[in-house]
Amino acid sequence: MIKIAVCDDDEIFISKTLKHAVSVAVKSAKITPKIRFFIDGASLLDRFQNGEYYDIVILDIDMPKINGKELAAKLREIDMSFFLVFITSYPKELANTIPYRINAFIPKNGDVKNYGAELTRVFTEYQKIKPEHEMIKVNKDGESIYLTIPLNSIYWFKLSEKTIRMKIIFEEYMLSERVFSKITEIYASKGFFEVHRNILVNLRKIRSVGESSVLLDDGEQLPLSRRKRKDLLEAMAANIMLEVT
Repeated sequence: MIKIAVCDDDEIFISKTLKHAVSVAVKSAKITPKIRFFIDGASLLDRFQNGEYYDIVILDIDMPKINGKELAAKLREIDMSFFLVFITSYPKELANTIPYRINAFIPKNGDVKNYGAELTRVFTEYQKIKPEHEMIKVNKDGESIYLTIPLNSIYWFKLSEKTIRMKIIFEEYMLSERVFSKITEIYASKGFFEVHRNILVNLRKIRSVGESSVLLDDGEQLPLSRRKRKDLLEAMAANIMLEVT
């Protein structure tokens, strides 16, 4: 199921235009979505900060308190993988939105039919490269449960004091699996790299590589074995080429 967040402070525009356009696009793209509408950016940001993820985010730029560009910047600090669509009454904003890694830019004062057509394109493209999901067994509140998680949402796996932990955005889970080599064996072929002994990191979440540390998209810094630095850079380059092709 594809999760879609739509954020616009204009409730009339949402009810009369956006809901219809999204509905048309969903049918045209033949996807099964879970859609949530927000009328303020703070509420959407709060969802992200509390570990809720969305595959596609549609934002109005001109909103009070926190505008669409400011909101996009904060959301990108948490998750770089979602598709982003900007909708605005100011077409000249297009050049200013490129740094936020947008997938579509829709002028509000354009032809209403174009809304559905452009959203259909975005939904269809997402469907083609839909991120892989993992079913992982974790220990939570004293019992073992299975979580279904987008692979792109996982930051790292760590072994510490005979316990394997997994980080997803701002939340950490204790895994039921006790053998770290099994985790490494599974995820090394899925875009993860052991940057340091017993620390396996998602290559997609690495923002920069230093001499003895790596910086992740959420600002966390992890140690990097110097002897693994060259292999890490090569793995990151290979991963980029793989995603492009």
